[in-house]
Amino acid sequence: DAVHSMPWRGFADTLEAAWTREGCTVERLPAGAAADMALSKGGQTTLVSARRWKAATHGVEPLRDLHAAMQARGAAAGVYVVTQGQLTDNARIFARDHGIVVMQGEALAQMLLNAR
Repeated sequence: DAVHSMPWRGFADTLEAAWTREGCTVERLPAGAAADMALSKGGQTTLVSARRWKAATHGVEPLRDLHAAMQARGAAAGVYVVTQGQLTDNARIFARDHGIVVMQGEALAQMLLNAR
């Protein structure tokens, strides 16, 4: 509930703090990019897309955009953050097949709580 009432900046700050706590270097990407953050740890880059965090339904298109950004940047993985709603079946299959972790539910809640 607390996440749903957060403005974007507060949510992004909390995500950044959580990943920093896990030992990642976090780079905020410019508005309009396919990903919101680039995480670096152990020489690996992971791109994170969290901009549709309040959407009710998550289709495949933002995942395609994230995957294209991963390829362009040479990122080893991607993370798509979902705080509410569900992914369509096609989106879930696309994420699985293209190395994109969907972060939601208990895993996301625990990470955000640990950032506090």
